[in-house]
Amino acid sequence: MVIETYQSKLVLRILKSGETYRAKPNLTLRGEYAALIDMLGLKCECPIFGVVKGKKQKTLGKVSGSVKLVLEVPEEEVHLTEFSEWADFLYAYKFTMPGRYNVLRPGSEEEISSRHFQELLKSIPEQKKLSAYKEPQVVLEKLKPEWLKRYHLLAVPPEGLRGRVKALFKK
Repeated sequence: MVIETYQSKLVLRILKSGETYRAKPNLTLRGEYAALIDMLGLKCECPIFGVVKGKKQKTLGKVSGSVKLVLEVPEEEVHLTEFSEWADFLYAYKFTMPGRYNVLRPGSEEEISSRHFQELLKSIPEQKKLSAYKEPQVVLEKLKPEWLKRYHLLAVPPEGLRGRVKALFKK
């Protein structure tokens, strides 16, 4: 399956050196990512996100100095979630009991219905056919060097107002 992911130049260097890349835990979303790891039964410290090439997608991972990686990943290594469901879970997570991602705090019904939350918990780990997803989000445990097919270095945005004005006139 052809997967696209946005990663740092460091990740590219690791892959080009022949090593497997494994993401380290994100401190900001530690609990949310731990919940996803548990729901999908992953064997990693932190999930790696991507999109399926040619499918409708939402990519929020583009950062300055990043690299777009195009990977050919064996299907058995690919876990899928619906982007909107993952986004809803991220919102709902702040209303869960500390240390228990699958239980809403009392009184949080105004923010998210218990029914919708239970539907998310059931739907996110369910692996469906690719065609059943509107905006499939790929979740990987690791990136192997042999999966890398090509990459594209993204332009770094010019610094400050002066740099942005100069860039406008270069076009």
